[in-house]
Amino acid sequence: MKQHLLRVYLLLLVTMLAIAACGSPSAPSSNTNGTASTTSLTFTDATHTTVTLSKRPARIVCLVSLCEDILAQLGLSPVAVNDTFGQDSHFFGSRAKSFMTIGGTFFQPDVEDIARANPDLVIGLANVDENLRSALQPIAPLYIMNPASYNDSIFYLKDIGRLTGRSAQANQATQRFLHKLAAYQAKSPGNKSVLLLYGSDVNFNIFTAASLPGSVLSRVTSYPWPAPGPGAPSASDHEPGAIPYSLEKILAVNPDVLFIASVGAAQPLSKQLASSPVWSQLKAVQTHQVYEVNPAYYIFGRGTESLSLALDDAMHKLYPDIFPTPLT
Repeated sequence: MKQHLLRVYLLLLVTMLAIAACGSPSAPSSNTNGTASTTSLTFTDATHTTVTLSKRPARIVCLVSLCEDILAQLGLSPVAVNDTFGQDSHFFGSRAKSFMTIGGTFFQPDVEDIARANPDLVIGLANVDENLRSALQPIAPLYIMNPASYNDSIFYLKDIGRLTGRSAQANQATQRFLHKLAAYQAKSPGNKSVLLLYGSDVNFNIFTAASLPGSVLSRVTSYPWPAPGPGAPSASDHEPGAIPYSLEKILAVNPDVLFIASVGAAQPLSKQLASSPVWSQLKAVQTHQVYEVNPAYYIFGRGTESLSLALDDAMHKLYPDIFPTPLT
């Protein structure tokens, strides 16, 4: 009897040791040295290029405002930028003035400046920065983004959160945005039609419902501008869902409200368009429902915080009695 109990005890002991050795998985994001595993640092960007980082990126260069929007929400700062977007108080404020500036232009940033920033990762925009990939190869990996909807913006936020070890912050920022969007949708009458157009002169473009800002506005009010059909002209490859348009086409729908983002214009686009005889026929013009809006929030920011700020502004302009102040 004692020998039988001893055999049972030894069998249980061996089983427990085996479970301890093989059955307790290690954290998937770490190796034995406590650093991120390479499998957790692999990403596929908007150009379908797959890259594996050798370590978590701590020094990130932003060639697009979306990058700054994301990093601000993750509690991180870029080592270099090529615009002043981050100086907005909703992002980094005056602290952003100390960020290293990448010279060149938006479409041709200075590669030598990028190299001097000694980055671990460079984030750029599709159809603008992917031609830098070969030049950046000895410097740092390139992550190209191209959001066409707010779900895409959420994806990029969470992906950079994953790569930098800030998934908790990314999830919190995502929930803040989705909660606000749902709250506006629940309280909005949705009975006003609106159009967001942008440009620097009378050859302007509009954002359809298949665009990033259109994906937000169509959730909270009437946005009768469907996705462009196959073969339709595109306003820009780096503004998915935007198409060239005319005042005559706008008059055919005749929206209640016009949001206009003047981009690089010598004078507001609304004033330039006012010279057309069609302008005065628009309902929005006749009822004084034409608004110049901040392109940084409505167009350039592209991240969930920028979209949230645009949403606050839009809903106050559309329904000031219902939304006298932003929802939280």
